[in-house]
Amino acid sequence: MKEKKAEESLKKIDFTPSTKNEKILRWILIAVDIAIALAGIGLAIYYKVAGDPNMRFLASLGILAFAAIPFAYELISRSKLPNSIFALFNIYLIITGIWGSALNGYYHYAWLDIVVHFIMGYLMAALWLFFLCRTKQHTKMHFVWIALFCVFFSLFVECVWEMSEWTVDSIAGQTSQGIPPEGFTVPLVTDTMEDIACNFGGAILFLIHYLISKFTKKNLLITSMENEFTKKHLLFEKRHEKLAAQNNSSAGNIEQKNTLQNSTKNDEK
Repeated sequence: MKEKKAEESLKKIDFTPSTKNEKILRWILIAVDIAIALAGIGLAIYYKVAGDPNMRFLASLGILAFAAIPFAYELISRSKLPNSIFALFNIYLIITGIWGSALNGYYHYAWLDIVVHFIMGYLMAALWLFFLCRTKQHTKMHFVWIALFCVFFSLFVECVWEMSEWTVDSIAGQTSQGIPPEGFTVPLVTDTMEDIACNFGGAILFLIHYLISKFTKKNLLITSMENEFTKKHLLFEKRHEKLAAQNNSSAGNIEQKNTLQNSTKNDEK
């Protein structure tokens, strides 16, 4: 019975085995993600000891929570993140989490916040395409609807992000949405509106990119993106490989027994 159940469970799993290079790159990305988390903890400790003069303690500590997102997704979905998504996530954490937020880069470089939100608008739209590819819904929907839903998802993420910033600032007295002007207790809405506008611009760029690829029927990296997102690598590949090997061995033993029984019956006849 156990062998039969194992065989049935293996048949239900649709996955692509990881290549050696993919496995090596994955371990490098995991190491980078852990290093980012440790950097966030180190900066949080430093700011706590220094009295948090620029109110960067919570921002630095928050990096630890964000660094755990890829692993949380993989445990829930039981499949690995594509290396491309993992790499982009690490780059995002380094630029926005470490440089922009923990090291106060947004206040030293005014253009950094604009560039980050524009790029994130594009990447969040591409992230929705990733989710669609994982559920294989992209093969059932018209490409125009896919493009529009990607834009809507990007704006939804931006909305949640801005609300989160406002909530943290209000409760913990942080300045992630800007420093209040002299004589005011709250920052101007300019920073928030600029962030939303830049995010929307990035999402629209993805929409244009996606639609041009589909209308012209050319790759333009969109088809490659879909192929990459559709591939599913199991989280614990070795465990499933052992299960498959045991299952094949059991099936071979059963077949051998049946052959011996049949030959015995023929001899008796």
